[in-house]
Amino acid sequence: MGEESTLDNKQNGDIPIDWYETSLPKPPVPTLEHTLERYMEYARVIAESYNIPLRPTKDAVEDFLENHVGIQEKLIEIAENSENWVNRYWLPEMYLKARYPLPVNSNPAYIFPKRDFKDENEQISYAAWLIRGFIEYKNKIDKKHVEREVALSRDGAKICMNQYDRILSCYREPNTDIDTLFYRRENPDHFGDPRNEHIIVMCNEQAFVVYVKLDDQLISHVEIVHQLKEVHKKAKTRLKSTIIPVSAGSAGERNDAAKFWDLMKTEPTNAKSLNWTRAATFVLCLDFLDHEKHPKTDEISRLEHAGHLLLHGYSSKHNGLNRWYDATIQVIVSSDGTNGLCIEHSVAEGIVIINMVESALRFYEKNKHYQNKVQPSLCLNPKALCWSVDEASKILLEKQRAEFDGLAEDLELTVLNFTDFGKNKIKSASVSPDGFCQLIMQLAHYRLHGRLVSSYESAAIRRFRNGRVDNIRAATPEALEWVKIMVDPKKSKECKKTAFYSAAAKQAKVTLENITGYGIDNHLCALQVLSTEAVSIGQITKIPEIFTNKIWHETMRFPLSTSQVTTSPDISGSYLCYGPVVQDGYGCSYNIQPDKLIFATSCRKSCAETNAKRFKDELANALCDTMSLIEPKK
Repeated sequence: MGEESTLDNKQNGDIPIDWYETSLPKPPVPTLEHTLERYMEYARVIAESYNIPLRPTKDAVEDFLENHVGIQEKLIEIAENSENWVNRYWLPEMYLKARYPLPVNSNPAYIFPKRDFKDENEQISYAAWLIRGFIEYKNKIDKKHVEREVALSRDGAKICMNQYDRILSCYREPNTDIDTLFYRRENPDHFGDPRNEHIIVMCNEQAFVVYVKLDDQLISHVEIVHQLKEVHKKAKTRLKSTIIPVSAGSAGERNDAAKFWDLMKTEPTNAKSLNWTRAATFVLCLDFLDHEKHPKTDEISRLEHAGHLLLHGYSSKHNGLNRWYDATIQVIVSSDGTNGLCIEHSVAEGIVIINMVESALRFYEKNKHYQNKVQPSLCLNPKALCWSVDEASKILLEKQRAEFDGLAEDLELTVLNFTDFGKNKIKSASVSPDGFCQLIMQLAHYRLHGRLVSSYESAAIRRFRNGRVDNIRAATPEALEWVKIMVDPKKSKECKKTAFYSAAAKQAKVTLENITGYGIDNHLCALQVLSTEAVSIGQITKIPEIFTNKIWHETMRFPLSTSQVTTSPDISGSYLCYGPVVQDGYGCSYNIQPDKLIFATSCRKSCAETNAKRFKDELANALCDTMSLIEPKK
């Protein structure tokens, strides 16, 4: 995540001081010279890795500096008149224009500690406590009682809280060419009193409306349990052959999804059911598994099983369509005790989700022993959503289901639970734990594939108004020099150590540039979009060469997609994972704990070049080898 944060408990009465982001600075626009200098550094690494001539890129960069300063000036003008110029370009390009399916490709999973349920009643009771925990947290958000975050860095900068407003209030709606984010705070619930709130519960691939708030009052645990039992009763009595899993319309290619819902919405019943779904605070998925089909022989197998179940539910043949992938938050509770989230990522970053989840889990721990002997008095009746699917819609639905199944069945996922050391020992060697892990992944990749590739790590830029992320790149010239030295048996230990600290220093410098608003990816993204717009209105005759040559395309795809997603040490058994973002790439999340490190690595089985299990092994080797270089002498 790039920048850690903590919560500031200073309060002004009931409302934390300055919860809103208006007092925060706007993100700066980096200079053209700085961005292009950094870009050339990464381009040199890519040129060497793929044996691509560098000269055309150097010429293209010089041409842009000499002849296209007007694009930079246009961006500066836009930035002066915008709250946040980054989001104007980054959000559509990074997420909303992407046409690939959300599952595996984009939606990460957050695995919670495993539970042991004796029966369905315990499963439902736990699910109800989670629901109540999330709604309690949303209530705090609505009342602005969530403490303001401040950066853990020396300046203690205040952090933008905008994402908290959105995590339980947004829905990603498929549209042709570019999706839209439906923000419920700007579109009041028209299903009655706006003081009411509901969630959608998925059970046996059917969607039900369950109320969680009535007349501004949170519904009690016992009332939620009653509704969930009614959902389960109704869902299991319906013949499977009569169920059309319309949730597949959230699982396929986005233009196909848009066509499907455009057809569906012409039928008033469907339009109303979809509106109920869009207006839901979140989605709960109750999974009932055949436990014999998913035996867990050890802890790692259990963790990997949990990742698959939450990411894609093992395809439409199992629980994969007992989901709604357009929802920002899906809370999944399975009968085998597996539970966690599937997250639509365009709305918020990891730390915001983690803070919300850990609040809900602590709410459960605090209340789980409470034995409520009161009978439900409201006895609310969950509403089953109805759908009418014509033949044209069924064809589009089947196309999306088939594509989703292909993705689910092609995912390889491994978990490395490395217990030799963690954050404490890394810091004792005077190196950033995040920078250390980034360099470890570079070494593992180089040993396995003989080259470095463009890598992505989210860098939080929430110290700015409406700030989201930029990209901390780790494939620096210094990292390349270090990994080459590490695989050279003729190089001394001291030489390897010196090269490591040089690479770590560069990684720290790049990280600082990013979190203070001087990363290059958002800047280059904006310049590319503005260049395309300039061509379309005749200001320039063609797209500048910098944005069309081979090194640009290779630099802007990420065969190594990484993210630090560190959870609290007292909540064990948690980790986050996601799929690779390119066909020949790896997804690699990492969780930095005081005395251990958890890496979750994924790739596509169909790609002959990548191998998640071998990458996991190389990570373990790289961790041990690197620590042996830098470990302080006792």
